[in-house]
Amino acid sequence: MKILGILGFYSLCLFLVSFILLDFESLLTAELAGQQEIEIPENILLDMLEDMRYWNKFSVLLTFLILTIKCFLMALVLYAGLFFANRHQDISLGSLFSIAVYAESIIVIGGVLKVFLGAQSDLTYSEFTLFAPFSLLSLLEVSSVPSIWYYPLQLLNIFEVIYCILLVYFFSHELDFKKSESSKIVMGSYAFSMSFWVILVLFLTLNFT
Repeated sequence: MKILGILGFYSLCLFLVSFILLDFESLLTAELAGQQEIEIPENILLDMLEDMRYWNKFSVLLTFLILTIKCFLMALVLYAGLFFANRHQDISLGSLFSIAVYAESIIVIGGVLKVFLGAQSDLTYSEFTLFAPFSLLSLLEVSSVPSIWYYPLQLLNIFEVIYCILLVYFFSHELDFKKSESSKIVMGSYAFSMSFWVILVLFLTLNFT
């Protein structure tokens, strides 16, 4: 229950910061109205905005669900690392889920910072979706980067580095593993899973772009 409460707190923080600082509806409306290639009829635009207002009612719940699924998948990844290291005995998936939830705090902080900095800047909706503070993409001129590399370059950021460090710390702290052994298990399993995920995203981007 405590862990679910933490996830609920994460979701509420992200919702409140976005709701107070950003007007997504205005950003999206300006983006669609400025489309030169595609003319969107007014009735379709109004329907899209109405759908957005409807789904915004469930944004906290959806965020909670996404965070829960992400942390559960990370728990499975960590368990796989333990299994292949033959150290999975007497370790529950629930304890690994807790570790993933604790480490997720830095990703939530990164999301809050993105909204805060984005609200202070004059960004369009498309520019905001690509905006990733302290990432490799933020150091480059976006227009000069092929779109297929947007996500990998966004993923390479300081928050992901701290996330890995927190995973190792909580892993060793919660399971009483040595730091060196924790680093080997966590980094091995995390690196493999993230490599697979990035390759999948690149594959889907190539096929649907």
